[in-house]
Amino acid sequence: MARVLDLRRSLILGFLAAVACATSQAGAYQAEQVAYDWPAAMKAVAQKFKGTPGVYLHLGDSISYANPYSQYARNGQGHSAEEKAFLKWSHCNDRNDTDGWFLTSNDVQNGRSHTAASGVRADEYLQGGKHGLPSLADIVKKYNPQMALVMLGTNDLSAGRPVAAYIADMEKLVDALLANGTVPLLSTLPPHLKKMEACDQYNAALKALAEKKKLPLVDLNAEMRARAGEAYTKGYMADDGVHLSPASSNGPASEENLKQCGYLLRGYLAVQKGMEVKAKVLD
Repeated sequence: MARVLDLRRSLILGFLAAVACATSQAGAYQAEQVAYDWPAAMKAVAQKFKGTPGVYLHLGDSISYANPYSQYARNGQGHSAEEKAFLKWSHCNDRNDTDGWFLTSNDVQNGRSHTAASGVRADEYLQGGKHGLPSLADIVKKYNPQMALVMLGTNDLSAGRPVAAYIADMEKLVDALLANGTVPLLSTLPPHLKKMEACDQYNAALKALAEKKKLPLVDLNAEMRARAGEAYTKGYMADDGVHLSPASSNGPASEENLKQCGYLLRGYLAVQKGMEVKAKVLD
């Protein structure tokens, strides 16, 4: 009888785990996904890559440099088995030059990490120098990423840069990654509460660039709207109107938490999109 009960218990637990996993994967994205065939285009790019598998960089400004951004990856609660496998593959918590989660959050000096800097614009990221940040070319040469998630533009918005100038720099950045055999993941920007119209124009240009280059897109802004509706500018944003809200940034990634913590949502989507790129392109 005990063996029968143990067997039944194992079957029930296995079933519940499968349901939980399926629910987690089904809830990864709520916004509409792109229609173009980015996996085929990125497979051709990935064939050119020569380096250490799993190096997944995060290129950006203070919204990438901020410790809460990578908290879900580094210290997240309730990771699924698939997430754990992906994070191990991407060297999470190795705390070395292969660990992009560490590189984006570890202080090098005041104002920057290895791959992100406070206040940096897209043009400044290309040339380097902001708080001593190396140029994009030097970052790519040193770390040689297999994938790189790029989110830049909030400081370009604050500086009032025209859309055309901003997106031209973003295209240069993307082209440099593609030439290296790196798969770029492009992210839309969160709301900029003082420049909402301009932010929408930047995001439209980013989506057009992603379609032009057939890149995987993390549509952070659309995800916020899809999950939180008209309240998306409140729960997801910090009081300064440009940074994300940090509460519960390490999860768990419940639907409720994902509706009210900007850094948790962004970190969660970075993991989910990385898993998708690995499955559809690299594997």
